[in-house]
Amino acid sequence: MRQCYHTIIMQRPDGWYVGWVEEIRGTITAGQSVDECRRNLKDSLQLIVQAHRDEARTPLAKGTSFIAEPMEIDVPEYAPV
Repeated sequence: MRQCYHTIIMQRPDGWYVGWVEEIRGTITAGQSVDECRRNLKDSLQLIVQAHRDEARTPLAKGTSFIAEPMEIDVPEYAPV
């Protein structure tokens, strides 16, 4: 399943780039180039999403019956500042 997230990347005074994902708190990273920052953000986002899924399923005991399904929502279009 593919999902779309929005990132912000800024250059720091020391030349490094710092970036974060707007929708997922805690997904923040840095890189020496914009491309490296993007790659690091993608890795960070994948790890955080998987950790959230694992944590959400912790209370489920083996053999527990449950429904797991995707949900789609409409969000406003991304508008640069």
